[in-house]
Amino acid sequence: MDMKEWKIFYDKIMDDFKFSKDMDIESAIILDKILEYGDNKADINKVNKIIHGNDVIIFGAGPSIKKHIDLIKKEKLLNHPIVVADGACKAFLEEGIIPDIIVSDLDGHLDALLECNKKGSIVVVHAHGDNIKKIIAITPKLKNVVGSCQIPQYKEMRLKNVINFGGFTDGDRCCFLAHYFNAKKLILGGMDFGRYITNYSRPEIEEEVAEGDEIKIKKLEYAKQLINYLSKKIEIKYLK
Repeated sequence: MDMKEWKIFYDKIMDDFKFSKDMDIESAIILDKILEYGDNKADINKVNKIIHGNDVIIFGAGPSIKKHIDLIKKEKLLNHPIVVADGACKAFLEEGIIPDIIVSDLDGHLDALLECNKKGSIVVVHAHGDNIKKIIAITPKLKNVVGSCQIPQYKEMRLKNVINFGGFTDGDRCCFLAHYFNAKKLILGGMDFGRYITNYSRPEIEEEVAEGDEIKIKKLEYAKQLINYLSKKIEIKYLK
């Protein structure tokens, strides 16, 4: 994504949610160093090989997730690369499907994330100001990790191991990641953008589906805006 265009989105998001840009920078630096000095960094060329030129299945963790997993099984779409947002990996794991790539800021179902990673999923760990402790605690437990951040100036900061692919929530970041690596088309499932969320998205809720809080709903509204923006650059199809 063009960082000048992303900065417009980023500044608006940070102002709207009153997030700290300084903490975003700190988080990106910490993740960069963990991957620099650890032994769990993924080969970025492997990610490119999975995505480049392919129709890519992308899943959020919305209420339609199980229906859409059944649909891609029925329509024999499992041969396509599968990129999922954080907690959606638990729903796939329950169906015996290991996603190729999981995009996560580490606030979903950690056991499912670790299990999918153990079985071959690449994990794109995202750094932002609210998850520094989780980055420090969880990233070293993972293998085949790609670092991502949301600060527009990441190139100027000479960060070696984190990339700003664009995107804000795990779901829309999956889409921006696929576009960055030149996917042919995006096929989206589990992307509802409504007032209701699932336990896959928020492990702390007891019900399978519950009404989201206002912050979560606002985040989903931004996710929809960002995917609409991306649809002008790449073909996007929603499963029904």
